[in-house]
Amino acid sequence: MLRRGSIFVMIICLYQLLSVACTYAEEAVDDLVDVLASDGKIVAIIEGERTTTVDLRLKETVLWSDSQGYLGGVLTDSQFYVISASSGVWQAFPLKLDASEKEVASLSDSLALLVTGDRAVVFDAASNQFVEARIPLQDELISAQVENHVAVVITSSRVLGFVTDTTAFAEERFKLDETVEGMKVTSQKAIIRTSERLLTFSTKTLRWNALSN
Repeated sequence: MLRRGSIFVMIICLYQLLSVACTYAEEAVDDLVDVLASDGKIVAIIEGERTTTVDLRLKETVLWSDSQGYLGGVLTDSQFYVISASSGVWQAFPLKLDASEKEVASLSDSLALLVTGDRAVVFDAASNQFVEARIPLQDELISAQVENHVAVVITSSRVLGFVTDTTAFAEERFKLDETVEGMKVTSQKAIIRTSERLLTFSTKTLRWNALSN
């Protein structure tokens, strides 16, 4: 009886360890793309085995570059370049002349996010496509955050959410005089606390849900 009990306990412990390991493996992704920007060109090194290069335009200036997980990104004063390990091809989203002055760019393992004065743009490694949403010119950017599968943009009038492998941002507009008091974004969900309610968004619901405070 004792031996059977011990075996049972060992099986339970092993199951728990495997569960933790699987969860960690899902969240932690080795960088498959590295990015170098110099001498009028940007270079992506994919899985340390092959390179893909884009020549920048004359006087085109690199403002930001980063790589994480499946993605590499470069922001210049005229383009938002992103490359995924699966496609191996640089893709470019053109910017307006004054867009780079108000930009906020960031990366997660699966999403590349750019916010300018009039739009939010995300590149999804799952679909290898850009998706954009318009932002009113009079809006003030409060926060922009991306974590693995979820991207969130908060302005003075609305909150936008995006999940990998979807085709559009989910939008929720704030009520008159409603203000943002806090936010938390994880790899699978986002929670926004305002003066009026709690807003939740996740990879399961794909839309904003409102709860009373």
